Amino acid sequence: MARSPQIWVRMSKLLSQKGWRRTAIINVVLACMCDLTLLVCLLVSISQPGASFGRSSIIFQGSCITSSRLSLFFHLLINAISTAVLSSSNFFMQILNAPSRQEINNAHIWLQALDIGIPSIRNLLHVSRLKLASWLIFLITSIPIHLLFNSSIFETTYEGSQWNLTLATEKFTQGAPFFLPGASLCPAGSIGPYGFQEVWPGDGGGYGEYIPVDEYWNSTSAARQRIAYVAEHSHSWTVLNATQCYSEYVSCNPRSKYGDVVLILDSAASKGGWKRSDIFTFDPSTNLSEMWDPLVPPNAINSLWFSTQCYISRFKSSTGQDRCQNSCLGAMGLGESEFPLNTTWVAQNPWIITFFPAVRYGSDSLFPKGLEFNHKFDSFHVDHCLAQQIQPICKVGLSNALLLLVILSIFVKIIQGGVVAWKLPSASLVTPGDAIESFILYPDSVTQGLGTLDIADAQEIEFGERRHWSDTLHPRLTTKVQPRRWKKYLRRFKSIIPYTAWAKTYSIFIPGVALLTVGFAAASWATSDNYSGSLDHSDGVLTVDIWNGSPPGYIATLLFANTPQLILSLCYFSYNSLLTQIHVEKEWNAFSVSYQPLRVSYPSGQQISSYRLQLPYRHSVPLIIISIGLHWLVSNALFLYVNEGGYWDSSRGLNGFFDAFSVSKGSLIVIGYSPLFLLILFIAGFLCVIFPPAILSLYKIKGNMVAGGWNSLVISAACHIPNMHNNQDEHSFNTTDRYLREYVESSPEDRTEVFVGREEDEESFNKLLDSTQRKLRWGAMELPRKMVESVPGGERATFHLGFGGEEHDVSEPKDGEYYI
Repeated sequence: MARSPQIWVRMSKLLSQKGWRRTAIINVVLACMCDLTLLVCLLVSISQPGASFGRSSIIFQGSCITSSRLSLFFHLLINAISTAVLSSSNFFMQILNAPSRQEINNAHIWLQALDIGIPSIRNLLHVSRLKLASWLIFLITSIPIHLLFNSSIFETTYEGSQWNLTLATEKFTQGAPFFLPGASLCPAGSIGPYGFQEVWPGDGGGYGEYIPVDEYWNSTSAARQRIAYVAEHSHSWTVLNATQCYSEYVSCNPRSKYGDVVLILDSAASKGGWKRSDIFTFDPSTNLSEMWDPLVPPNAINSLWFSTQCYISRFKSSTGQDRCQNSCLGAMGLGESEFPLNTTWVAQNPWIITFFPAVRYGSDSLFPKGLEFNHKFDSFHVDHCLAQQIQPICKVGLSNALLLLVILSIFVKIIQGGVVAWKLPSASLVTPGDAIESFILYPDSVTQGLGTLDIADAQEIEFGERRHWSDTLHPRLTTKVQPRRWKKYLRRFKSIIPYTAWAKTYSIFIPGVALLTVGFAAASWATSDNYSGSLDHSDGVLTVDIWNGSPPGYIATLLFANTPQLILSLCYFSYNSLLTQIHVEKEWNAFSVSYQPLRVSYPSGQQISSYRLQLPYRHSVPLIIISIGLHWLVSNALFLYVNEGGYWDSSRGLNGFFDAFSVSKGSLIVIGYSPLFLLILFIAGFLCVIFPPAILSLYKIKGNMVAGGWNSLVISAACHIPNMHNNQDEHSFNTTDRYLREYVESSPEDRTEVFVGREEDEESFNKLLDSTQRKLRWGAMELPRKMVESVPGGERATFHLGFGGEEHDVSEPKDGEYYI
């Protein structure tokens, strides 16, 4: 207990920190709040009856429109949280790859530059092991958030396959008597009167689910009760005209709006119903009359013709063709029950049903022996239909296992963020202002006299061809500072930002957009360029089916559905890096236009504080909002699709996971896509990802200054402020000349000892410190007379390029003049 006050003292000190450390603490606190919120959601979900980590919880069940909108909202919330967490990770990763001054010095010894103020992978080769390990932890823990978070919330849709078809007169729905199985004497599933064969070779059935005839005479059977229910309630169902009814039921439409249906038959031969004796004549030598008379009296009016239980399903044939099966097409006058998905049935007007296959095939011999059929009843006219309107039940589910993995990933980020905020030394140069201040206070002897060094020179030094030391090379080397002629260029960002940065950015953009284009083209082909629909999934989606009948496992499905999220995040980080680099250059270039204060992590004097990192809020906030929007579009363009109702062939998706998703057996669990969201994402991808960098590349730089404000060699070369008040500059210049000579003449293993910065006396240091705390400008400054004399061709090079204060009378460099 005695240590508790010490912990609170440490926490209070930590919370009172300034600069990036304070921002880091805020990020950790916000991440804690997000993680606690998700943990509470998980605990509430897992406490539901039947819920477990291996079984999803159903958090909503009801209207499909409501469930779809809830799913859209939850995914928007998920993408807002994930983008915030990943932006926080990006903050810490940028802090961790920011080098310290010692790490920069070690790189400069080998004439290698590090990046300042921008996300950088190459810096990781030079930073400490603590920084590298922490950076990798933030990277690895981001992967589960990309690949799992969006799939932790899933929506189930409903597309039914079961429905009941009844052929009857209007009187049937008004309480008129009826006798089962109906005036046709056809039990459900049979293509002829009872006693005839149940399957007609070559006809394919089409009369619904087979029911034994004994079921009709059992008062408690499901078949009898179902027909009784239809007779009692169908009068209140929705009226559809014959054309509407034909389009709805003679098709591959799932039962998502209308379910059971009664086809009202109207013909001169069936006013109010049918007499069995008018339709069929039994041979007296048979026992047909003896069997049927007690069940379907010969002279009683029967208002029911036929009733059966139907199903409709969509499946893929062995040849890979999408096909449909409607088990009741025969009963509605068509001779087939299975057909290609793209089959278009032209609505008949009027709709005439030829019920018996024997009539359709034109052969009375197809009726059973001993039965004579009256051809006055060959066909019936469908007057209208009574369709039962249904309300599909859709659900929103929560995968407890996936949410737990996301919570653990964020928790690890929180711990690591706390370690960084608490333990990481403050020496890192996070912003270019930090580096400028450091190099002014402690000048880097490697870049002494290189005031004209810009990004092109730095890259030539770093990546150009290097030659081993030799006696033939020695006479051409010199340790003297050489003046260079200044040439003013009209520069744009496309020439300032290295082509490697553009290539790195578009090497991620182009494959991402290429994949999006392929998906968009596939959706266009599958939908015949039809993108009508609402911004939800309530009206159905399309499914990805590229597995040739062998769907992948659950993990592979998750990876396929969420890999675009990972690609989009890579695009975001690349875009953020490029935009940061452009903004750093704009800020750097502004020093050549007017006197500007340094933007540092820990400001004092006229210095200003840093932004959240390098980007100002007017740029970073819209970038985060755009990222949230694009992630949300991706989550709705490609997603885990769960469909109940039995309409889809479940073998196309994940089998054996019905209990894990808390859905009914036979549901389809597969990857779905929305053509409308793909279209929106395709447009947004070009408008928000491809075009902006290209437009920014054409931006003209206003100032007249060396380029490369993120490069440590360029920054270092611009930060040698001449002392105008005493003769110390002669000592400084001569000392630098000596360091350069020692560097050339020393062996590689001894060169680390050469560049140990000389100690400034207190008065000189205080002057430099005072300069950094006031406004600075980059440009030409007059050199002290003794330094001019030390430079070869000194009568020409009387000016130095670099940062200076107002006392240095900094001016813009002139085209054609020589500077050092």
